[in-house]
Amino acid sequence: MASGSSFSQSIMLERLARIDVIALDAAVSSGLAGERARRLLLNRKRIAPHNLPRVLIATHNEDEQQQALEVTQQFSSLASSINILEEKSRNETASHALTLHRHYWPEMLEAERKTRILLLGKRGGAGKAEFIKPFVGGAGTTCGTWTPIIAYQRDKKMWIAGTRSKEEEKNATPIRGFLRGNYAQGVCPAECSFCYLRGLQGMGIKNMLLNLEDVIPELDTLPRGSVVNWAELGGPVEEDPWFVDETGHGSLVQTILDLSTERGIVSFFLTKGVYEPYLQLQQRLALFAISLNAPAISSVFEPGGAHPEERLKGLAWAIDHGLMDHTIRLGPIIPIDGYKHQYHQLFEMIRDILGSRLKRITIDLLRFSPQMPTILRSSFPEEIVSSLLAEMEPAVKAHKYRPSAHRQKRLYHWIKTMLDHYGLPQVKTTPCKADPLEAQTFLRAGDITSMPCACHISYRDREVIRRKDLPILPH
Repeated sequence: MASGSSFSQSIMLERLARIDVIALDAAVSSGLAGERARRLLLNRKRIAPHNLPRVLIATHNEDEQQQALEVTQQFSSLASSINILEEKSRNETASHALTLHRHYWPEMLEAERKTRILLLGKRGGAGKAEFIKPFVGGAGTTCGTWTPIIAYQRDKKMWIAGTRSKEEEKNATPIRGFLRGNYAQGVCPAECSFCYLRGLQGMGIKNMLLNLEDVIPELDTLPRGSVVNWAELGGPVEEDPWFVDETGHGSLVQTILDLSTERGIVSFFLTKGVYEPYLQLQQRLALFAISLNAPAISSVFEPGGAHPEERLKGLAWAIDHGLMDHTIRLGPIIPIDGYKHQYHQLFEMIRDILGSRLKRITIDLLRFSPQMPTILRSSFPEEIVSSLLAEMEPAVKAHKYRPSAHRQKRLYHWIKTMLDHYGLPQVKTTPCKADPLEAQTFLRAGDITSMPCACHISYRDREVIRRKDLPILPH
């Protein structure tokens, strides 16, 4: 594998070594998708040669049965056992993988068991692949008001903006937010205790969808300059090294970048891992972000992520090697005892590693879905959970428990003061999924400094991309 940050590689490869059961859909066991599965199994063997995984191959028709028999021979040296199982539906695969795991590791707790399983699947099953959808969950927040129009809806029908006629759009309701791409889903290796995916049905098990080339028809229909967020439902960057060979080839992130850039579409990635030097970024339409927290807080609440310093160095490397645009998602700000001192350390790192190159930060304040307190209590002592809940107002607003407007204002102002203190006055700040009326008051007061959401490029940059000749990448 290409050399990168030794810390990030040890963390990510350690996570791969902990995968006990790999369930492979026979439909993605050959061709480019099959090569991806094989590289992952080769990496798994390389890092844990004396503890090979159990492999389950799921089939759904006669052709896939034949493919499974062929793959069993090809992969026999990469697994401790290979089982072929005929399924009526692809929805059964996760359940079958859990059953197989329980057979070999009956004493393991169910919560840990889910982290030890990886699904390698196909988007679309036997039907049409659909990787890209509008994200409309930001309604009632700045995510649904301070963002571009990304979709239209009439009655129960919704479509992506720019994919139908202007006449149809005139008679429909515009929706703001972002476009969500999904080939990596489920709780990522960072295992953040506050991750909302923990509370979503079916998201406890990692699932990588390998038929990436099937996204091409969707990319072809999008307006040029569109931004697709590929990191909302999983950890594509964190898990990317699992598929990369020792020469640096095979990156799924790179595949998405190239397919998208060729069609004038911007790819947005966010990570608690590291952007590795095997990525080719020159002339790619890439918006990269890191999710960042103070080191002492990160070690407790996101134990599987790379160290914040490594994340910053990875982003700095990307900026220096052709990255089109970048941002930091700061937070969530977790006000534990001594937190201000911890964040001073973080801002020193930001100054020393990125300095004047940093242009934007999205500030993510702590907010909880109604089910999150129960999830947190399963991981932390009551005194920690109680102190976090004490930050919240008792009423749910826009689907979340949130701090009071007064508390939010103080935190936004504090971050702005920190940026000025560390010589970073050029950095524009914007809130993540804030109440839009409250955010307007913060903006007028100067506690935040920018309205555009950092999950998007600027409107000016979007117009530049729309006017460019295609293909952007040289052939």
